[in-house]
Amino acid sequence: MENFSVYNPTRLHFGKGCVSEKLAQEASVWGKRALILIGKGSVKKNGILDDVTRQLDQAGIAYEVFEGIKSNPIYQDADRAIAQSKAFKADMIIGVGGGSVIDTAKAVALGHYSNASIWDIYMRQVEAPAQALPLLCVLTLAATGTEMNMFAVLQNDEARIKKGFGHPGMYPKVSFLDPAYTLSVPLNYTAYGVADLMAHTFELYFDPSDAPLSNYFATDIIALAFDYGRAVIQKPQDYDVRANIMWLATTALNGTLNAGKRGGDWGVHAIEHALSVLFDIPHGAGLSIAYPAWLKHFLPKIKDKLTFMAERTLGKGTTAEAFIDYLENFFKEIGTPIRLSEVGIGEDKHPLILEVFKQNRVRGMHFDMNEEDHKAILQLMA
Repeated sequence: MENFSVYNPTRLHFGKGCVSEKLAQEASVWGKRALILIGKGSVKKNGILDDVTRQLDQAGIAYEVFEGIKSNPIYQDADRAIAQSKAFKADMIIGVGGGSVIDTAKAVALGHYSNASIWDIYMRQVEAPAQALPLLCVLTLAATGTEMNMFAVLQNDEARIKKGFGHPGMYPKVSFLDPAYTLSVPLNYTAYGVADLMAHTFELYFDPSDAPLSNYFATDIIALAFDYGRAVIQKPQDYDVRANIMWLATTALNGTLNAGKRGGDWGVHAIEHALSVLFDIPHGAGLSIAYPAWLKHFLPKIKDKLTFMAERTLGKGTTAEAFIDYLENFFKEIGTPIRLSEVGIGEDKHPLILEVFKQNRVRGMHFDMNEEDHKAILQLMA
């Protein structure tokens, strides 16, 4: 078991009506001017943005809105929002949306105190500022866990690079998780969110460190994801089902599963980043394609650990191979893809994908991948 430190400064409010009950009070702590980041407008149509602005009006907080964050967020939008934040003299950033919006809001909060492009900070060409603007998050999609950690992913489409960055200033000060806000999420994006939370759990589980409690936590998250993942597709308006998925997604990446570990592997996320920067597929869809292939390829190295996962989630005597089959069938059942061909990516694109794997240095922290591994995994994804 590895040495570890536990630190998570994010205050989290969870439950129906938490925005209306708590946001005005929490935002008032941080100042009088807020820049709100949103996506393509769904939070305006479903009334969530109105819930937020009513609370800001109640607290006497002035605000502006930056709209248009895309589902695979680009650094140029973060740079534009940083410029608006500076011009508005914002005291705080409020992200209202899913993982892409929250990740961009984190980048804006950090970039507010820099004169460089946020991409230069991500590429470590300039030093990150020591401080960041306070960040508040109103989550509308259960998936990434970004609402309770210090990491954010952006991409540079021209350079074909998608990259994560972590900084203590990017921890949200407060996050609001109202499962009722996820009731309007379409079934396909609900399924992608389930695949995403499962992928985060796998990345940390397959860290080879011996941390039994973290491993038990991980297997329980996967077992519950199977149960609630099916349930949410069958009963998408069931608040309790949505609530359980939302908390699973947060717990998968808020540091709980990292105790006693060395930080996880993250090789599958590296594979997916290359796919989404090339083809703009949803992150969760890319993960549900990549993870079964990765499990098959590395099965000789992970068989004992995968067998433990199989028996803990599916019952005594379940083999590692049977678990992979079950996982693929589960993804099919909830409607998220397991092959590149299902999202219109044919074998004619394989040379380009391999090139971008190499360009993005697609490797794992513990299960290294070379060009031969890339080719083998790509064939399994086809």
